[in-house]
Amino acid sequence: MNATSSQDEFAKWAKLRRQHDKAVAQYDEKGTNGLRFFLQFWFARRPMFWIPAGWVPGYVEFLMAFPRAPRGSVSIQIWGIACATVVQMVGAAVAAALVLAKQGRGGAGREKEKIGMKVDSGGRGAREKKDLLKTLLFTLGPLLLPKLIGYYRAYRAKARSKPVFVRPLPPHVFTALNILFVSCLFALISTLPNFAPENIFRVTSSRLQTPNDVLFNRLSYLRPEGRLTEADELLKLRIASLDARCLYLYYGPSIVTYCPFCLSNEPMSYFWYAIPMILFPYLLHLFALGAATSTAIGGKEGNRWRNVAMMLGIALALSECYLTAAGDWNANKRVVKPEDLNHFYWNMRTWRGIGIAVTDAALAGLIWASSTNRMFVVPPTAAERMETAMKVLEIARGRLGALAIMRNVVVRDEGMRRKAEGYWRKEGQLMSEVMDEREVVEGLRSALGSGRVQLPQVEEEARRFADGIVTPSVWIVAWLFLHASTVAAKSAADYFISSLPGQPDGPLLTMHAGHIEVTPEHNGNLFFWHFQNRHIANRQRTVLWLNGGPGCSSMDGALMEIGPYRLKDKEHLVYSDGAWDEFANVLFVDNPVGTGFSYVDTDSYVTDLPQMADQMVQFLEKFFALFPEYTANDLYIAGESYAGQHIPYIAKAILDRNSKQKANYKWSLAGLLIGNGWISPVEQYDAYLKFGYESGLVQGGTETAKKLEALYSTCVKKLNEPGGTDKVDQSKCESILTEMLALTQKNGRCANMYDVRLDDTYPSCGMNWPPDLENVTPYLRRDDVKEALHINKDKHTGWTECAGAVSGSFHPSSKPAISFLPNLLEQVPILLFSGDQDLICNHIGTEELIHNMEWNGGRGFELSPGTTAPRRDWTFEGEPAGIYQEARNLTYVLFYNSSHMVPFDYPRRSRDMLDRFMDVDIASIGGKPTDSRIDGEKAVQTSVGGHPNSTVAEEAEKAKIEKAKYAAYYRSGEVALVIVIIAAVAWGWFVWKDRRKRAGYQGIFGGSSSYLPRINGASYRDARGQHNAKDVEAADFDEGELDDLHVVEPREEGAERRYSIGGESSDDEDGGPHKMNGSGHTNGDIANMKK
Repeated sequence: MNATSSQDEFAKWAKLRRQHDKAVAQYDEKGTNGLRFFLQFWFARRPMFWIPAGWVPGYVEFLMAFPRAPRGSVSIQIWGIACATVVQMVGAAVAAALVLAKQGRGGAGREKEKIGMKVDSGGRGAREKKDLLKTLLFTLGPLLLPKLIGYYRAYRAKARSKPVFVRPLPPHVFTALNILFVSCLFALISTLPNFAPENIFRVTSSRLQTPNDVLFNRLSYLRPEGRLTEADELLKLRIASLDARCLYLYYGPSIVTYCPFCLSNEPMSYFWYAIPMILFPYLLHLFALGAATSTAIGGKEGNRWRNVAMMLGIALALSECYLTAAGDWNANKRVVKPEDLNHFYWNMRTWRGIGIAVTDAALAGLIWASSTNRMFVVPPTAAERMETAMKVLEIARGRLGALAIMRNVVVRDEGMRRKAEGYWRKEGQLMSEVMDEREVVEGLRSALGSGRVQLPQVEEEARRFADGIVTPSVWIVAWLFLHASTVAAKSAADYFISSLPGQPDGPLLTMHAGHIEVTPEHNGNLFFWHFQNRHIANRQRTVLWLNGGPGCSSMDGALMEIGPYRLKDKEHLVYSDGAWDEFANVLFVDNPVGTGFSYVDTDSYVTDLPQMADQMVQFLEKFFALFPEYTANDLYIAGESYAGQHIPYIAKAILDRNSKQKANYKWSLAGLLIGNGWISPVEQYDAYLKFGYESGLVQGGTETAKKLEALYSTCVKKLNEPGGTDKVDQSKCESILTEMLALTQKNGRCANMYDVRLDDTYPSCGMNWPPDLENVTPYLRRDDVKEALHINKDKHTGWTECAGAVSGSFHPSSKPAISFLPNLLEQVPILLFSGDQDLICNHIGTEELIHNMEWNGGRGFELSPGTTAPRRDWTFEGEPAGIYQEARNLTYVLFYNSSHMVPFDYPRRSRDMLDRFMDVDIASIGGKPTDSRIDGEKAVQTSVGGHPNSTVAEEAEKAKIEKAKYAAYYRSGEVALVIVIIAAVAWGWFVWKDRRKRAGYQGIFGGSSSYLPRINGASYRDARGQHNAKDVEAADFDEGELDDLHVVEPREEGAERRYSIGGESSDDEDGGPHKMNGSGHTNGDIANMKK
């Protein structure tokens, strides 16, 4: 029986051999030998393997015109034949894969497909697949090939337009290629039959249904001394059933023999046991790939392909795992003939080795081509060119310096100087003697006369040689000078703001603004606006402020919340009372890239939180390098809304950085402040409906409430799924808020989700708030403002408050910040504050997440088991301001009657909160503390404008000085008036005295002129007893005195009538007389003159 079987197998093998030779002959007629070698190799490896005739050769003629041969390499004909051969080999490999797949899925009664023979239904299925593949190739080929040719020609044209010289293989790359070669060699060796485990069905030419005793009896003949080994005996017990034999062919002998828990009726148990053995070769392969592409071995040339290599290695491992798990392990049950058996385990070993070898060879080719500048050339950046030029110049400088030192040594030493002079003197003498020799002179004359030496040509070559030495250095120096402005790093002076459009009166605050590059490969730049503190308290502090979104600009915080300026209108700025820059430097950053004034390539937006944090750390590294004076400051990170995710991730990245840095370079992270933050989705999604009920936005028992309750139930189910709580955003839960706003809107107006006391147009629902936004947007889009803030020209689009592209691209797969917030609390104090009228990140959710969180040995705000920290009432300047609660490094502040943007509503109160958190104690510097009390008690003395070195105090002091100045002027005026009065009296007395001296004739009365009545009703005196001393007849009197003279008319006793000299008595239109005062105005007009 055995002899007959052997003869039949030999006859089949001989028939297949003839068919194989015929196929090779057919391919030889096409003029290609590559496929012949390919077939011979595989025929030697697997006698049952063949390639169907006539499958690809028809494509060769079309491919003969495929891309032009590279210049200077080979002829076009040879290049076309090479391309055709490669395509043939690829097609043959695809066909072979189809045949092997067909063999693996073969069932009972399925016959093997043979070239040129009639096939059954199984063969027809395989042929139909081949025909389909051929159709696709012929259909898509004419469409794809022109594109490939176009890409190829464009690449060649680009290479010619910017030629890069081929360079030798760097030594470190040679080491990486050796590693890949060794890995490829071992992978190919592992495919050889000598290194594969023994297949008892193949070596014994037995069917799967062969009885166990017969099978192992045949096997014993192949063993030394005709006896089975212990492993054979154990295997004999393991493969007694047909299922076990199928599993043997599928998973190999070692898995079936030694698996302690595997059962035939549970085939997946074999898969789980086989996974380590499947992955072990791939782990070794990944190790080799990692070593070859590491910076230490492969340099930057190898490291460039690291991600590609890792992805390919992992893809190979996952592919084999998938094929093994998804394959039909019991397909061999229906196979009768031994040659039809699918030896899956041994086939996979072969393909595994080939896959690893091909991957290594392809990676080696990529590294070789890119490192020698043959392909995939990446032009060096300006910084790299600068570095290379500096290295060249540094080497030249070193050599020139060494030469100068040697020359100085020689010149200064008398003995060495004499030797050097003697050497050159002797050298000149010898050369002169040589040139004077007869033979040399005749030789020169002969060479010049015969034309063998062309002097112009020699001079040209000498000039070229000199240029070759001098020109590169000249060009390098010229390039350095020309490009120094673009390559040189910016300094702090480049960011200084010298003026700001619309600035208020008075000196400009010290500010810096501009862009800092964080991802040069993607043109990623973060914009910052920095305000220096106006005064220093007990130590220096810096506050980094971030707004949320994600994708909302921190210019909201700068111009509407905590910044020193606010917009009075679209053009004019005013000072903000309660700005945070009084005792701290405030740094506003548009984060992440693409937000506000920040920018990046449109295909490179940030997608995850750790990526954002790494870029922020990179930004801070460069910021502190520009402004080293702030490096040692206490650093606080503050923000609101989605910054509840940003801030903890940035803090974590900073702490990780500090753990790797020397003590002098650590950043002093002193605290975090998060306002209305999105921190824990589980509690905060749950709080939407609770806040809706509490605020009266939703009424219980209504249809609206029922719909929202249904959405809430869907959200809870989504969160309870595996991994549901590990996501920052859940779309099913986000719909609760959007539907709440939609269902409660009336007449096109909906609630403002940032302040439920207000409403907005639907569907904005708060996006048009706050009202200052209508001034901020046009102001920041002004060209003069952008110029003042040093906005790069690369920022093409205008400023927008929130960038939709940034938020649309941001899909974090990392866990919410609540997952590691307790770890941060062990190292950094944290303050959470909330406005009680905010809906989107409301205070109920914040309080719930605090209540459920465990940190620093306790849960929530408990001080000890069963004891909770009290909620302490906070009053500010005599008014209820909110609630304070704190325990174990966490502080919570609730602001009464406040919105999502607390500093927008209460800048002074928020500044007081900041000063308390930063321990700004003005007791050490003097000043009047702010009347801010917690439970009626004052804690640390803080101030919002009441300290002696504050901006507000300075303004008050200026006003006080001005008031004192005016008071001094007033007093000076009084003194001047008194002096003028005294001078007038003295002058009058002098005039009167002078008149007395000129007195002569006493007149007819012989008495004093005081006898006459005085002006303004002077008392009447008896003229008989008091005569004027002047002589009227002699005109010895001053005529000017007549102006002051009143004449008294004789009258009856008791009757009195007075006439005014120089005054005019007149009657009004009614004829009624009016009394006149001495100045000519009626008495009745005096009240009208006093205004």
